[in-house]
Amino acid sequence: MFKNGDLIEIIDTNLIGKIIRKNKKDILYTVEILPNHNILVISKDKIRLSSRVLPTREPIAIQYTLSNDTFNNEIMLRHQTVEIALDNLDKFVSDAISHKEKRIRIIHGRHGGILRRAVHTYLKESPYVQKYELADYFEGSYGVTIAYLK
Repeated sequence: MFKNGDLIEIIDTNLIGKIIRKNKKDILYTVEILPNHNILVISKDKIRLSSRVLPTREPIAIQYTLSNDTFNNEIMLRHQTVEIALDNLDKFVSDAISHKEKRIRIIHGRHGGILRRAVHTYLKESPYVQKYELADYFEGSYGVTIAYLK
Protein backbone atom coordinates (compact mmCIF):
# COMPACT_ATOMS: atom_id res chain seq x y z
CA MET A 1 0.00 0.00 0.00
CA PHE A 2 2.67 2.55 1.05
CA LYS A 3 6.20 2.65 -0.29
CA ASN A 4 9.48 4.13 0.95
CA GLY A 5 9.58 7.89 0.47
CA ASP A 6 5.79 8.38 0.60
CA LEU A 7 4.64 11.45 2.51
CA ILE A 8 2.01 10.42 5.06
CA GLU A 9 -0.19 11.91 7.77
CA ILE A 10 -0.81 10.21 11.07
CA ILE A 11 -4.58 9.97 11.52
CA ASP A 12 -6.11 12.08 14.32
CA THR A 13 -2.89 14.11 14.74
CA ASN A 14 -1.31 17.04 13.02
CA LEU A 15 1.88 15.07 12.35
CA ILE A 16 3.33 14.54 8.91
CA GLY A 17 6.12 12.15 8.05
CA LYS A 18 7.93 10.15 5.43
CA ILE A 19 7.98 6.35 5.14
CA ILE A 20 11.56 5.16 5.50
CA ARG A 21 10.99 1.40 5.96
CA LYS A 22 8.21 -1.17 5.86
CA ASN A 23 8.15 -4.71 7.18
CA LYS A 24 7.57 -7.69 4.90
CA LYS A 25 3.91 -8.06 5.78
CA ASP A 26 3.09 -4.39 5.10
CA ILE A 27 1.58 -4.03 8.57
CA LEU A 28 4.13 -1.82 10.36
CA TYR A 29 5.97 1.15 8.90
CA THR A 30 8.95 3.09 10.16
CA VAL A 31 8.21 6.79 9.70
CA GLU A 32 10.45 9.82 9.99
CA ILE A 33 8.37 12.63 11.51
CA LEU A 34 9.06 15.95 9.80
CA PRO A 35 10.58 18.47 10.37
CA ASN A 36 12.24 17.29 13.61
CA HIS A 37 13.33 13.86 12.20
CA ASN A 38 12.02 11.73 15.08
CA ILE A 39 11.57 8.08 14.14
CA LEU A 40 8.35 6.23 14.89
CA VAL A 41 7.04 2.72 14.11
CA ILE A 42 3.32 2.76 13.39
CA SER A 43 0.69 0.40 11.96
CA LYS A 44 -0.77 0.97 8.49
CA ASP A 45 -4.30 1.61 9.80
CA LYS A 46 -3.05 4.73 11.67
CA ILE A 47 -1.63 6.49 8.58
CA ARG A 48 -2.83 7.81 5.22
CA LEU A 49 -1.16 9.38 2.22
CA SER A 50 -0.71 13.11 2.62
CA SER A 51 -1.80 15.70 0.11
CA ARG A 52 0.40 18.36 1.73
CA VAL A 53 3.50 19.67 0.03
CA LEU A 54 6.54 20.23 2.19
CA PRO A 55 8.34 23.54 1.81
CA THR A 56 11.73 23.18 0.21
CA ARG A 57 14.77 24.90 1.58
CA GLU A 58 16.73 27.17 -0.65
CA PRO A 59 20.36 26.08 -0.93
CA ILE A 60 22.77 28.27 0.98
CA ALA A 61 25.43 29.86 -1.18
CA ILE A 62 28.75 30.37 0.56
CA GLN A 63 31.34 32.52 -1.12
CA TYR A 64 34.90 33.06 -0.01
CA THR A 65 38.09 34.22 -1.58
CA LEU A 66 41.73 33.74 -0.72
CA SER A 67 42.96 36.22 -3.25
CA ASN A 68 45.79 38.64 -2.48
CA ASP A 69 43.73 41.32 -4.23
CA THR A 70 41.45 41.71 -1.20
CA PHE A 71 44.06 41.55 1.57
CA ASN A 72 45.64 44.68 3.00
CA ASN A 73 49.14 43.82 4.20
CA GLU A 74 49.24 46.40 6.99
CA ILE A 75 47.55 46.76 10.36
CA MET A 76 47.11 49.87 12.50
CA LEU A 77 47.54 49.17 16.21
CA ARG A 78 48.00 52.76 17.45
CA HIS A 79 45.85 53.86 20.41
CA GLN A 80 44.95 50.26 21.33
CA THR A 81 45.71 48.60 24.62
CA VAL A 82 48.49 46.02 24.51
CA GLU A 83 46.04 43.17 25.05
CA ILE A 84 43.69 44.24 22.25
CA ALA A 85 46.57 45.08 19.92
CA LEU A 86 48.18 41.66 20.36
CA ASP A 87 44.86 39.91 19.82
CA ASN A 88 44.33 41.91 16.60
CA LEU A 89 47.91 41.23 15.53
CA ASP A 90 47.45 37.50 16.05
CA LYS A 91 44.34 37.48 13.83
CA PHE A 92 46.11 39.65 11.26
CA VAL A 93 49.12 37.30 11.06
CA SER A 94 46.76 34.33 10.60
CA ASP A 95 44.97 36.15 7.78
CA ALA A 96 48.28 37.09 6.18
CA ILE A 97 49.42 33.46 6.24
CA SER A 98 46.14 32.29 4.69
CA HIS A 99 46.59 34.90 1.92
CA LYS A 100 50.21 33.78 1.40
CA GLU A 101 51.64 37.18 2.27
CA LYS A 102 55.37 37.21 2.95
CA ARG A 103 55.80 40.83 4.12
CA ILE A 104 53.47 42.69 6.49
CA ARG A 105 53.52 46.21 7.98
CA ILE A 106 52.58 46.71 11.61
CA ILE A 107 51.88 50.32 12.59
CA HIS A 108 52.30 50.67 16.35
CA GLY A 109 53.28 54.34 16.70
CA ARG A 110 56.46 56.04 17.89
CA HIS A 111 55.68 57.45 21.29
CA GLY A 112 56.35 55.50 24.46
CA GLY A 113 57.43 52.31 22.74
CA ILE A 114 55.08 50.13 24.81
CA LEU A 115 53.22 48.74 21.81
CA ARG A 116 56.45 48.44 19.82
CA ARG A 117 58.05 46.31 22.54
CA ALA A 118 54.92 44.14 22.86
CA VAL A 119 54.74 43.66 19.07
CA HIS A 120 58.43 42.77 18.90
CA THR A 121 58.04 40.25 21.74
CA TYR A 122 55.08 38.68 19.94
CA LEU A 123 56.98 38.50 16.64
CA LYS A 124 60.09 37.06 18.31
CA GLU A 125 58.04 34.22 19.85
CA SER A 126 55.86 33.52 16.80
CA PRO A 127 56.77 30.37 14.85
CA TYR A 128 55.38 31.98 11.66
CA VAL A 129 57.72 34.96 11.59
CA GLN A 130 61.05 34.58 9.81
CA LYS A 131 62.40 38.00 10.83
CA TYR A 132 61.24 41.52 11.66
CA GLU A 133 62.77 44.98 11.64
CA LEU A 134 61.89 48.61 12.10
CA ALA A 135 60.77 50.24 8.87
CA ASP A 136 62.97 52.58 6.87
CA TYR A 137 62.58 56.30 7.44
CA PHE A 138 60.30 56.80 4.43
CA GLU A 139 58.05 53.92 5.57
CA GLY A 140 57.45 55.04 9.14
CA SER A 141 60.75 54.53 10.96
CA TYR A 142 60.27 53.84 14.71
CA GLY A 143 56.48 53.80 14.38
CA VAL A 144 56.31 50.82 12.00
CA THR A 145 57.66 47.28 12.11
CA ILE A 146 58.08 45.18 8.99
CA ALA A 147 57.70 41.43 9.54
CA TYR A 148 58.62 38.69 7.07
CA LEU A 149 56.56 35.52 7.33
CA LYS A 150 57.75 31.99 6.65
